[in-house]
Amino acid sequence: MKINIYYFDNGVGMVSDSILIKNVLSEYDVIAYNVSKNNVYRSSDIGIFIQNIWMDCLNHNRKNVYVINEEWLNSDEILYMKEFDHLIVKSNFAKQLLVNEHKSIIKTGFFSLDRNFFPKNTNKILHFKGKSRQKNTELVKNNNDILILDSEKNYLTENDVIYELNNHDIHICCSLYEGWGHYLWEAMSCGKLVICSEVPVFKEYLDPELVKFIPTKDIYKKVIGYEFLDTKMHYKYRQGYFVDKVKFDELLDNKDELFEFQKKNRDSIRQHFLYINNKNKEKFLNLIESI
Repeated sequence: MKINIYYFDNGVGMVSDSILIKNVLSEYDVIAYNVSKNNVYRSSDIGIFIQNIWMDCLNHNRKNVYVINEEWLNSDEILYMKEFDHLIVKSNFAKQLLVNEHKSIIKTGFFSLDRNFFPKNTNKILHFKGKSRQKNTELVKNNNDILILDSEKNYLTENDVIYELNNHDIHICCSLYEGWGHYLWEAMSCGKLVICSEVPVFKEYLDPELVKFIPTKDIYKKVIGYEFLDTKMHYKYRQGYFVDKVKFDELLDNKDELFEFQKKNRDSIRQHFLYINNKNKEKFLNLIESI
């Protein structure tokens, strides 16, 4: 079976998703096309589109599948979704959001890289700053106990990322919203404690006995001056789960307890990652095989 993957090289999530999907489908003849380049596209049995839609690529494939990150769906993409045979979503929450948009919406969940490589306990806390305000770095920027790494200011190699994930015991994932959240899962693959926003996809998949949720205080669809929630961009399904800063600060006041919790539960945290990751890989593979 020939499979074409279509993605845009944004330097972050879409590239990771294309690599992950190609690896899951490694037993097939798979080509991943970066649509930002001039490509000659071959004919295939299945075309898999990641996050965005390129209409001129649809006719190259017998069947077309659209892998959705709902927070990035713009008005044109919502209109063109009907051209696909199936939509793949990563959570039940996303499926319910889109239930009226297409006749075949299939939830497979998703999967992330296993970054486990001789993890070390250091009693340090890390937050990776993303390119988008979606990552909500403002919540932690004045906390001197948290190292903030900004890949836009300081280039991080793959080895750098693996090192930082393995050498910080607590990782702060305080996003306004996530369709999946690779950073969170990669930290858990190293047996590290994650403190995360209580957004729907995290609540759906994470074991509440193994992570620390930050309660959400308010949900917004528009905030003046906050570009992630700027409605001028026509992101119909975008919203922000703003977290309760008071509760977050109270949680971080007990750092010693958090470090002890991580040490006690690191093996269980890693096993939870492996269970979800492998189960969702199998679901995704079974779906593609059935098309």
